[in-house]
Amino acid sequence: MSRANSLKWPLILLAVAVVFVTLSGVKIVLANNSNALDIRFVFTAVIVAIASLCGLACDLSKMPLGLNLLPKAGSALTIVTAALLLGLLWGEIVSEIYYKITVCSVIVQFATVHVCLLSIAKLVGKYRWVYIIGSQVIFGLATILCAIVVFEINSPEIVRTVAAMTILVAAITLIIPILHRLGKLKASKEELLMPIDARNVAVIDGQILQLEKRIATLKRIKEKIAGEDSAESP
Repeated sequence: MSRANSLKWPLILLAVAVVFVTLSGVKIVLANNSNALDIRFVFTAVIVAIASLCGLACDLSKMPLGLNLLPKAGSALTIVTAALLLGLLWGEIVSEIYYKITVCSVIVQFATVHVCLLSIAKLVGKYRWVYIIGSQVIFGLATILCAIVVFEINSPEIVRTVAAMTILVAAITLIIPILHRLGKLKASKEELLMPIDARNVAVIDGQILQLEKRIATLKRIKEKIAGEDSAESP
């Protein structure tokens, strides 16, 4: 799938959701009344808008080469989470297990999208460990939060652990872009290309390769024609 096609539907859904939320909000405010159906439609549009933003974030982190497992996992989790939330909104589900699965899905999805966004900032060799450790901390925090939801843990020690890890995640989120900027002062531009720039470069390289092959083919045809003309001349 080309980059244009991969971005098309998330952008369309985001635009439609934003327009719908805006019009619905204006209608509710001007009418000075609202009902459950209006609220459900508004929240549906909000869920779709957030899901579209998460899908775009995952797409931005895709590299031109490689499996891109993390961005694909983030996109898949976004779809699953949006479906679970819409089911919760419209299905009037009262299952505790469904609630817990939905909350855990939201937590893991945002953790995955968070790591995808951090991967956009490319770090030079001596700084890459920050992203690796940061990813582990983010997913570790998500795991602890899911455990709290599933097992209904209510412990002051766990609360302090979550608070400390949240502060650490916030610090890592701020420091990675700074390290990316510092790395630009020492590394080559090619080494620190953003994923979107790397994909553009890969597309240009592919087009150059096609042109070179076409030129080589035309040269062979030219040489063949010239050789036949020389053979026919007395």
